[in-house]
Amino acid sequence: MKPAYFDFTVHDVAQARKFFEEIFGWQFERFPMPYEYYRIQAGPAGEPGIDGGIGALKDAPIAGGTPVTQLTVPVANLDEVIAKVQASGGRVIEPKMPIPGIGWYATCAEPGGLRFGIIQADPTAM
Repeated sequence: MKPAYFDFTVHDVAQARKFFEEIFGWQFERFPMPYEYYRIQAGPAGEPGIDGGIGALKDAPIAGGTPVTQLTVPVANLDEVIAKVQASGGRVIEPKMPIPGIGWYATCAEPGGLRFGIIQADPTAM
C-alpha cells in the first residue's frame, strides 16, 4: 500500500500557506473541520505525487508542540490494520474516528515511535 496523503502540522497556518504557495504554487482549500484546516492541491491532477493538508499545532495535541509531517496510507479495513499494528508492537495514538464524507481514520506509531495515519474510505462516515 502506497501513501496517499500528507499532513503538515505547523505553528502558523497562514504563514506556511503563503510560503508553500510562493515556493511550489500549491493551492489551498478550506476543509470543513471544527478547526482551521486546509486541503492542499500539490500540483495538477495528472501530475505524479500526492496531495495533502495543513493545520495548526494548537489543534493537534499529539504533535507535542513540534511541527510534524505525517503520511497517511489507505487501507481496505481499518479495524484489521489497527489490530495488526498492535499485534506487531505498534501503538494507536489517535483511535478510529470519522472524517465526514471521507472515511475512517486513525493515527498509529511503529514500535520506535514514528507516526503514520491509516484511512479507510467511506463517504458515509460521520
